[in-house]
Amino acid sequence: MRPRDRPTLDLLLLRAVHAAPGDGAAVLAAVHERSGGAVPLSAGSVHRALHRLERNRLVRRPAGSRGYRLTPLGGRVLRSRTREFEAHVRAVRALLPGGAVTSGAGAGADRAGRVRG
Repeated sequence: MRPRDRPTLDLLLLRAVHAAPGDGAAVLAAVHERSGGAVPLSAGSVHRALHRLERNRLVRRPAGSRGYRLTPLGGRVLRSRTREFEAHVRAVRALLPGGAVTSGAGAGADRAGRVRG
């Protein structure tokens, strides 16, 4: 599964940095390990994305460190995007053959479709 859009790539990298702070190679290894190798990313794409996330103040490298860490803003964005992605996955599952939302049509969402939590 290759991430097809920037928000998905950002979510994967933010989660990897949260789970295993480190340099670009460590973040790439964390994505590879946590996905069982199912998410092929190049070192170049990871480094470019980490620099973009750093410019957007979602990750930072402490002075004298090569490793990336989540910022408080990055943590909030990670939680928000995780909720959005999980809601998307539930909706897609419900549309697949044999798929069903187990807790009712609005599981985890209010009447306007906004994810609670």
